[in-house]
Amino acid sequence: MLALTIAGCSLEKLTTYQLVAPEKSPVLTAKGYAPIKSQPGPSSDQKFVQAMEASRMDAYRRLAEQLYGQQLRSYTRLEGETVGRKSMEVKVQGVVRGAKVTHQRVEGEFYTTEVSLDTATLATLGSVESKPLESEHKWWF
Repeated sequence: MLALTIAGCSLEKLTTYQLVAPEKSPVLTAKGYAPIKSQPGPSSDQKFVQAMEASRMDAYRRLAEQLYGQQLRSYTRLEGETVGRKSMEVKVQGVVRGAKVTHQRVEGEFYTTEVSLDTATLATLGSVESKPLESEHKWWF
């Protein structure tokens, strides 16, 4: 009878977390580039605006690389004892929140955008590791 009673019980652990910023938090910076003349558009003004957007997106991509890293896939095909074909695919995926555009300007033939992210702000955005505040065990019968 005791075995049946114990077998019918289950333990649930409830843990509450509090977000804590690290003691040292680096400021990440990234710079994006886009050529102005090769942008699509019938006028120079539209090409300029397209370059602004492209350089901003490039800067955010480079910032995401620092936060999340890159996923690499490489393929090499051998034909006999000779390398026949090589290919590589690089992928970056992630959400960048809390970054700020610090500079936007024309540098020669390129439009450049610089973005920065103080990683200390990630604690207020809810995207850092958490430490347990308290634990509570509950028995269910």
